[in-house]
Amino acid sequence: MHLQGVLVKKFRLVALGLIFVVAVLFHIGFANGVLKEERTLDSGVKVSVSAHDVWQAYAGGIDDVALGAPFRQYAMHTNVGGKEFRSTLVEFPFGSSAVDSVEADSAAGAKPARGIILYVHGYNDYFFQKEMAQKADSAGYAFFAIDLHYCGRSFAPGDRRGDLRNMREFFPELDFAVELARVITKERTGHAHSLPLVLIGHSQGGLLVSFYAESRPAEKFAALVLNSPFFDFNFNWLVRNVAIPVISELAMYLPDFSIGSSGNPNYAYAINRERYGEWQYNTEWKREERPEQFLGWIRGVHRAQLELHRGFHINSPVLVMHGDCSENDDEWSDDQMHCDGVLDGEHIEMWAPKVGTKVTTETVAGGLHDLYLSRKDVRDEAYAKTFSFIDESLRELERADD
Repeated sequence: MHLQGVLVKKFRLVALGLIFVVAVLFHIGFANGVLKEERTLDSGVKVSVSAHDVWQAYAGGIDDVALGAPFRQYAMHTNVGGKEFRSTLVEFPFGSSAVDSVEADSAAGAKPARGIILYVHGYNDYFFQKEMAQKADSAGYAFFAIDLHYCGRSFAPGDRRGDLRNMREFFPELDFAVELARVITKERTGHAHSLPLVLIGHSQGGLLVSFYAESRPAEKFAALVLNSPFFDFNFNWLVRNVAIPVISELAMYLPDFSIGSSGNPNYAYAINRERYGEWQYNTEWKREERPEQFLGWIRGVHRAQLELHRGFHINSPVLVMHGDCSENDDEWSDDQMHCDGVLDGEHIEMWAPKVGTKVTTETVAGGLHDLYLSRKDVRDEAYAKTFSFIDESLRELERADD
């Protein structure tokens, strides 16, 4: 009986070992298949946008309902892996910051656009910052912003608000936006040549434009400005380095598993005019509570962050800005009015050098998560740093061309 018991135990151990090996081999095979499929979403080459689609989008432009004239919006349609996406390009027509039409014509004629700025919003967000558009226009730049699919103007009933499965799924609509912005600017200003293009990204949009620029080296963007970019999750070391990677692996099997809505609404309280802030915006498009989140969203963000952490090779000048303190307590406090209530500035500072070869980091004291929505003196400093950096980047570009 003793020998029989020993044999049974050994058989169980062998069986468990075989099950474990089979499970590991299955996971490796499945994971490799998923990774291969994720990579095939983008080849690293700009998606060719047909002239017909660009001109159709341009011809279909309408006055922007959310911001009103002179803002314009243009519908864009892309296909990724057989899935159709809707996105929206918003334009502040060049010269619109002038006081009247006579001055606008004079400004547009005497001071042609120096370049094009394309702004990419963050998670649970959309473009509503009139002031940013006006400042960019006054500084001599044609200004555009994109509402990514499932966000803001691009959201439609049935969409999972702000959801994603892979950062690469946004690349075709960014390709479309870049091409459309260039066509519109050429039509508006009469420029015969392509103007330098600058990308500005906030939070998740900061991570996205970094990933996008890394994947589009041929575009040679004039500069990137990253406003509190989402380079890492705002958790402790154990959660960031153990729990999130495990969840990311689990998400391959359960991408649509809902984790509900995470985070507190204090950052929204700090910027909303109805609370403690000074900004009015559509609270259906940018909610106080975060949208329902899914494991697939965590994986999509985490995979993009991992690629950044391994190091990008962006040759364009990059400005990374963040506030000087972070405040993520569930209870409201006045600190929420002068600190980043979403991300940790130390994480941003740590990963910033990984973006490229020409990275400048700036700390903006008193800055909120979106530095451009901070109190006036703080956001004025953020804007000053932004346009000083862009101006110098374009001057370097001009010197290199001489």
